[in-house]
Amino acid sequence: MSSLRTAHCASCNAAGLPVAEGNGQLLQVACSRCGKVNDVLPFPALFNPATGKPPSLTDDPPGEGESACFYSPQRKATKECSHCGVLVSDAWAAAWGSKTVCLKCLEHLRSDAKNVDFQSKRLLWDNIILTLAILPILFYPALVITAPAALILGFWHWNSPRSLIPRTRIRLIIGMVIALLQIAAIGFLIYFLATR
Repeated sequence: MSSLRTAHCASCNAAGLPVAEGNGQLLQVACSRCGKVNDVLPFPALFNPATGKPPSLTDDPPGEGESACFYSPQRKATKECSHCGVLVSDAWAAAWGSKTVCLKCLEHLRSDAKNVDFQSKRLLWDNIILTLAILPILFYPALVITAPAALILGFWHWNSPRSLIPRTRIRLIIGMVIALLQIAAIGFLIYFLATR
């Protein structure tokens, strides 16, 4: 017997798209509100509530002379938090770089913007330099300021982290080359006007 569940429309976010069990096949369902046809790939957990929940953790009570978890005393402590020093069970421990921290400290460490082990965003200096070099071409008097700024920033941030994902220096190099050509053109123009 096929059970029926609902999904949200990708276009208007309306709830109530009827999704039937499809054995791992891509389904096409039209939204009753906006009429857009949505591609839906239902996972088996949608139709089996038991697999849709995370597995329950079994209690591992500490034995005689063993330490208990600081946050769940019914569990045996297996690790020590490198940040605050409390003893925690595996359920309350997380890896933070090469260290082990408790989940409470993990939240604190993630909120610290200066922490080098976790960065949720990064300023892309190569994009800024490329924009400084290209965009002012539309308003050429700004080149006197933006071209040297792009070149200086390029040298200043040559070794700065480029992105959270692997990325080459090609944008940085292109921006610096364009800025260098602009500075050469400005210098040539000044020389040409001075010798007339």
